[in-house]
Amino acid sequence: MKIDNQDIIRTAQQLRDEENLQQTVRPWHRHRSHLRIPSWLVAIPAAIFIGFILGVWTKDTNQQDTPLTALVDTIYIKVPEPQPQPQSVHQAFPTVQTATQSSVQKRNAHKQQKKAIGRPIAEDNIRYDLLIKN
Repeated sequence: MKIDNQDIIRTAQQLRDEENLQQTVRPWHRHRSHLRIPSWLVAIPAAIFIGFILGVWTKDTNQQDTPLTALVDTIYIKVPEPQPQPQSVHQAFPTVQTATQSSVQKRNAHKQQKKAIGRPIAEDNIRYDLLIKN
């Protein structure tokens, strides 16, 4: 016996029809009753109610340890006021130095200036509290 494509197609259609007859499907009605309530109209009050219940429940649990959960958002830092530096007393009479001593002192002063790169924050007279955004 020779089986061709038409026999295979016919057999597949018969199996499909038999399976469809065994299934029970409720008929679909496009128009339902006019009293149908939109889902968003039910969901919004339900969400409000659940949020209220959760808010009351979490508030009750937090009231037991209220002193431990205080929030502080301001930090006060005491900055000591700069004290005036004692001014050095200059000699009334200029001292006479030799050329070699003055050149050595200039070199030493130049080396010391290279080492001093920055200044302390307390001495730069910048109001850092004004730079902070709230």
